[in-house]
Amino acid sequence: MKLRITSSTLMIVWLCVAACAQGPIRGTTEVSINGKTVSIDYGRPSLKGRDMLGQATPGTVWRLGMNKATEITSTGDLDVGGTTLKAGKYTLWAKKTSTGWMLAFHPKTGIWGMPVMTEGFVAQMPLTQAAANASVEQLTITLSDGGGKAQIKVEWGTAVLTGSFGVK
Repeated sequence: MKLRITSSTLMIVWLCVAACAQGPIRGTTEVSINGKTVSIDYGRPSLKGRDMLGQATPGTVWRLGMNKATEITSTGDLDVGGTTLKAGKYTLWAKKTSTGWMLAFHPKTGIWGMPVMTEGFVAQMPLTQAAANASVEQLTITLSDGGGKAQIKVEWGTAVLTGSFGVK
């Protein structure tokens, strides 16, 4: 039997090796609250010497990650800032305001790259910003159970954004 390696095969191998060398570019976090599961799938950009959150000006809307828009999926209804969102999937967006950051939920999913959503949000909640103990190079989002509420933490650079929402 003769082994035949084509340029297409070599290209596929090279792309796989290059992708693995870049490290993880997608991240996931999940928490179970009140018997319901909430999970987030997001892109993990690196700072590469930039201060992305510090450079954002009021009015900036960011897809809270990179490439495919960040998506949150819940098996239970969510209580976001007093608004009930039915169980399902939404995209998450960070909106810079004159006083800080808001986490906004949008019903459109499957968004890749552009466009940035600027309207049509179905719920939003404030995020508290604090200084990180150490700079975080790659965007990291975590969910945890905070006494029956979902606690979200977004860490990037020297900023930590936190907030909470109910899970029914």
